[in-house]
Amino acid sequence: MPNANSVIGLDIGHSAVKIACYSQDEKERHLLFPSIAVPAFTISDDGEARRAARETVMVGSRSFFFGETARTQGGTSTGLSEDWVDTPEHMALMKGALKRVQDEVGLLENAMLVMGLPTHLFSRQRDRLKRIVGEVHKGEIKVVPQPFAPFQMMMLDRLGNPSTVRSMMEESWGVIEVGYYSTDFMLMQRGRWVEKASGSCAGVRVAADHLARLLAEKGMTVDLPECEEALQTRRILNFGRKSDVGHEVDQSIALVVSDVIDNATRLMEPYVRRLNGVLVAGGGAPIVHPLLQAKWPHAHMADKPRLAVAEGMRRFGMALLRARELQGVSV
Repeated sequence: MPNANSVIGLDIGHSAVKIACYSQDEKERHLLFPSIAVPAFTISDDGEARRAARETVMVGSRSFFFGETARTQGGTSTGLSEDWVDTPEHMALMKGALKRVQDEVGLLENAMLVMGLPTHLFSRQRDRLKRIVGEVHKGEIKVVPQPFAPFQMMMLDRLGNPSTVRSMMEESWGVIEVGYYSTDFMLMQRGRWVEKASGSCAGVRVAADHLARLLAEKGMTVDLPECEEALQTRRILNFGRKSDVGHEVDQSIALVVSDVIDNATRLMEPYVRRLNGVLVAGGGAPIVHPLLQAKWPHAHMADKPRLAVAEGMRRFGMALLRARELQGVSV
């Protein structure tokens, strides 16, 4: 029987890196850090240097800070482009994620690593991503479309067994994964991916960009990570005071919600009445779900929506290992 720590779900998003794994004693762990990587430099403070060493990796001949250290030392969001999987910053985040798992959980050398790509990039970048990741991880690597993962999280239990309350082969679901860089749509009909009802549009970054422009017009210069946080808190720390920016947040969110609903309607309207439900996941799910549910009453928000992609990938990997075991195939 495969161990629960035989699989790692890794979601390298444009806002945060999310990791779903199990410790050696079979305890569920979710790790998360900012998707920021910057070239490392010498830090003079001994305490900070020790902390930074835990978040430093080598990419080729260069060392990089990643995560909280990279953000603290002046970094901003990394890689807002479609081809960022080819960048040294993406490799730094990849190696940083594996380092976090090794340091905090214990990494099995042959653990299966399951990763995702946006729907519109899946066929173009799948093989390339597997090749790149294979340079730093020797275990099996699986790449899936990102919205496939929240569907798997709903249909499988934590050990990869079929859900006792859902049926993958009898139910049909739409999935909307609202990420920072992109929003991805997928339709699963009785366990089969309906490709013509799948697609992508912009993600929460559009709202963050718009909020930054609105605040700049008021003389308040803020970076994108601040804006992303403000989309949730509706406040910005401004010279020691928490300024209410709720009006600007509402205007900015409206842009994303309108685009997501327009694309969801275009892709899924012919099917949506006959679906068992529409699953909304990703870090932007709390923003989009209320208005989407007003249009489609059977829209449901995933449990722990920001972690649903990583956790769904981990459960899918477990299910795959279990299926192979039952078939007598070496895992």
